[in-house]
Amino acid sequence: MRLFTTIIMLFSVPSYGDFSDNLRVSLDGSARLNVNSATSNTSRIYALGLDTHKVFSSVNGDIGYMVGQLYLTKLSNQTPFSSLFDSPDDKQFIIREAHLNYTAGPKWLPNVRVGHFTLPFGLEASIDTNGRLLDYYHGKNLGTKLDWGLGLNKVLTNVEYEISYTLGGKNEPKTIDSSYVFSGRIGSLSHYDFIIGFSFLDAKIDNIQRKRLAIDWQYYWQTWGFLGEIAFGKDDKFQNKWQEERYSLLELNKTSINEQLKFYGQYIVTDRESDKKSQQLINIGISYQIDAKLELSLSSRKQLDTPESANKQNLVRFQLRYRY
Repeated sequence: MRLFTTIIMLFSVPSYGDFSDNLRVSLDGSARLNVNSATSNTSRIYALGLDTHKVFSSVNGDIGYMVGQLYLTKLSNQTPFSSLFDSPDDKQFIIREAHLNYTAGPKWLPNVRVGHFTLPFGLEASIDTNGRLLDYYHGKNLGTKLDWGLGLNKVLTNVEYEISYTLGGKNEPKTIDSSYVFSGRIGSLSHYDFIIGFSFLDAKIDNIQRKRLAIDWQYYWQTWGFLGEIAFGKDDKFQNKWQEERYSLLELNKTSINEQLKFYGQYIVTDRESDKKSQQLINIGISYQIDAKLELSLSSRKQLDTPESANKQNLVRFQLRYRY
């Protein structure tokens, strides 16, 4: 009852002052060029939207916070294209993060998150990759990176955790063909130089059932970072037969002392029971923060082995991003 009452009070903003208090709004625009030499295709992705963050407070302290990210996204000759779009040249309003996190409960109770948020699994749980070339490929391996639902989270003395149940509709706040996602992660505190986490996932998305267990880690020494994630489990595609699947990622990165320049290299291995051999990828990237508003990024992703029924992946991406 207390939670329900507090949520009602949270929206009674005039009781706590002007809504603009503790409100951050950024205009975020980006243009991305993709050159895929494997398919002789050049495409572009344009995005323009608002990134908002609001902290709600009362006379007794903070109640919680809200994150809202809505983007108009335009494709140009994008092949293949995401299921969020209808054609290679489509445009859609895309919701990235859009959630409320209630944090004013008793110390022994978890915080409550409601809305569209990143699944609490692996490296994505503590590293924000929305709108960036840097990625940890959860969309491909888990079926989606973001979903609508409810989550419980808390930062304790020595560990932090989040458990969520979401609908499996990805960008749609609904269940599709009995879809669902049950996922969670528990790990050491994310401000440490060494972070380790354990994750699980049980999901049905796009009529494919997935089960995963994973371990992830981050180790930072001066301006160097060594990150990794190992996940294993099984998929049941279209209620056919469960098949084993393993995924691993290693990343070495280097950030300049002024944090304007960052290099990273990733080695990614996917091993599926249905394939005769594993897929190995190398992804190398660089980002340069020209000033507080403008960022340039470049990445090159190359497949080391030849797939059985497709060309090698050979993708170069360039992005210019402006935030104001």
